[in-house]
Amino acid sequence: MPVACALIPRFALLATLEERRRALLTRPLALAPEPGGPQVVGETSGPAEAFGVHAGMRLGEALARCPDLSLVAPDPERTDAAWEESLRRLEAEAFFEAAGLRGLWGGSLEGVLRRARKAIGPPVRLGVGQTRLCAYAAALQARPRRAPVVVPRAMTRAFLAPLPVGLLRDRLPDEW
Repeated sequence: MPVACALIPRFALLATLEERRRALLTRPLALAPEPGGPQVVGETSGPAEAFGVHAGMRLGEALARCPDLSLVAPDPERTDAAWEESLRRLEAEAFFEAAGLRGLWGGSLEGVLRRARKAIGPPVRLGVGQTRLCAYAAALQARPRRAPVVVPRAMTRAFLAPLPVGLLRDRLPDEW
């Protein structure tokens, strides 16, 4: 039975930016360090990642790698409100058994995924695999506004084999 995974990448950055400012995501952009906190950048846009800038990087190094990097002051209240709304609707990462929903949404996996994309919105990445790990890895490789990444049962091992072991770190329970 296939498992589907829906991810909302750059959630804090998207929540901080008002709808009219989301066009900024086409430029190198990062959440600025929290006042009084460590001088590291928060979530980054795709263009900033292309320069090697990533969340948790020291501010000086981020600016050295990308002099045109724009910083946006974090808005924890706005992010929390958006997070609560997302939790109410889905959560930033959700797994669901796709087969059980086929009868409700068109009788096909594609129908279920179309409905999930419509319910969650454009930044969602959808992946499908035979296990939660495979579905999660597929969702990480998927891109918003593009077709979901679907890994057939026969291709599961070949799909997972080249992926870094570090992918497991976020998937293991804390007590391990």
